[in-house]
Amino acid sequence: MDISEPERVELGVEQYDAVKTKIIGGEFSEEVYMLRFLSAAALALCGLMPVFSAVHAQAFPAKPVRLIVPWPPGGSADIVGRLLAVELQTRWGQSIVIENRGGASGNIGMELAARSPADGYTLVLALPPQVSTPFLQKLPYDLLKDLTPVTQLAVIEYIFAANPNAGVVSLDDLIAQAKAEPKKFNFGSAGSGSGQHLQVELLKAATGMSLTHVPYKGAAPALQALMAGEVQLMFDASVGILPLVRAGKLRPLLVTGTKPMESLPGVPALGVRFPDMHIEAWHGLMTPAGTPKAIVDKVSADLRAIVLSPAVASRFRDLGFQSTGTTPEQFGEIIRRDLSKWAKIIRENNLRAD
Repeated sequence: MDISEPERVELGVEQYDAVKTKIIGGEFSEEVYMLRFLSAAALALCGLMPVFSAVHAQAFPAKPVRLIVPWPPGGSADIVGRLLAVELQTRWGQSIVIENRGGASGNIGMELAARSPADGYTLVLALPPQVSTPFLQKLPYDLLKDLTPVTQLAVIEYIFAANPNAGVVSLDDLIAQAKAEPKKFNFGSAGSGSGQHLQVELLKAATGMSLTHVPYKGAAPALQALMAGEVQLMFDASVGILPLVRAGKLRPLLVTGTKPMESLPGVPALGVRFPDMHIEAWHGLMTPAGTPKAIVDKVSADLRAIVLSPAVASRFRDLGFQSTGTTPEQFGEIIRRDLSKWAKIIRENNLRAD
């Protein structure tokens, strides 16, 4: 008899109650003895469960861990994933295997993670598109039902930039030209429904200008297209685009923060120019739903220690990130907040995935 199954323990307790008069009356049959033994054993096992969970967490990881990056190599997600892999490998003494699964605004990799075993050995890097695409297209997984938040790693600003050959010198210049010639400019993104896509759609709605969307399979190929002149405009995370701006290879038009970036003092900030359009872009880690809480808590605590360490926090700042490091519960609240926010923004602005 497997007394660890809740329904069987429950049944034993009910049987025990049914014959408790025998106990009170002093009768002591073999049936009563067994029922009392099973009830006591069940209670003892319940008391030991936290101990078993703690031992399991302490032993984790006992083999290589897979980190799914749902974007192609070269973008901000890939850079963050590889930085974390090195730190986790050092901390855990186990290999961290990066698996790039780009496409569908990150949702191919997210679905792969959602369908993976819930044993802690699959982690997935989540980005803002995961809280907006559910309202733009039907997805084969549910973000909060099929995945468990682990920690928000960092937030990052985005830069809206133009190819120098596009003939645009400022945001106001772009708005004026795009209104005068609606089909003149196009913009690249990491895919329909991605953060880069929706940020431009919001900007179009706020300014009334017309721009044509050209989606790619990730931020890195879109940025390559911007550099090659295949598209003239693009929003991208500062980690990928800022070095090109500093080198004079791209012209910055707008940043997404609530104030200008220190490194780009003359470039207007989205939160100042359009106060209702502040966008916070984050990178976080999730794992399949059902992963033991003790393991989720351990991974979260280890990641928080990593991203908040002076060395990694400094490295993140160099890349344009601000380390955060949250508990699983705090990250879950952030995800729920952003799901609600994007549902409202997409509905009010009638945004659509291409």
